[in-house]
Amino acid sequence: MPDTYQVWEARAWGADCILLIVAALRDDELHSLSACAEDLGLDILIEIHDEEELARALRLPTGMIGVNNRNLKTLEVNLETGLRLAEQIPPDRLFVAESGISHCDHIRVFQEAGANAFLVGESLMRQHDVGAATRALRGVAHS
Repeated sequence: MPDTYQVWEARAWGADCILLIVAALRDDELHSLSACAEDLGLDILIEIHDEEELARALRLPTGMIGVNNRNLKTLEVNLETGLRLAEQIPPDRLFVAESGISHCDHIRVFQEAGANAFLVGESLMRQHDVGAATRALRGVAHS
């Protein structure tokens, strides 16, 4: 989302939250987009991939920081990325674990590391029965 127009457009379409990827935006763009979103009453999920991006994200007043375990350059997933960065996310920020979450053990490990929420996509979308896959991911037996 590189332009404030898109923030306005997201709000007009009924969005409650926008995603800002630190790796894709300059600091001035991050500040402009987050200020626009706050003015419109939107929540903001700031996505990071490493310590440098975390430092940049922490300069923003947003309450949610998502750690993407997928390297955007190689597309490889490494859950250790999120676990390493979890230790550095202040407790006043909501920590969202992103990418590579495909088993209930992943959820448990990230919860123990302080994750408050999870962004899961690919592991569910590849399943024939998304409902059953979601229950399995949550560790809930099928009833």
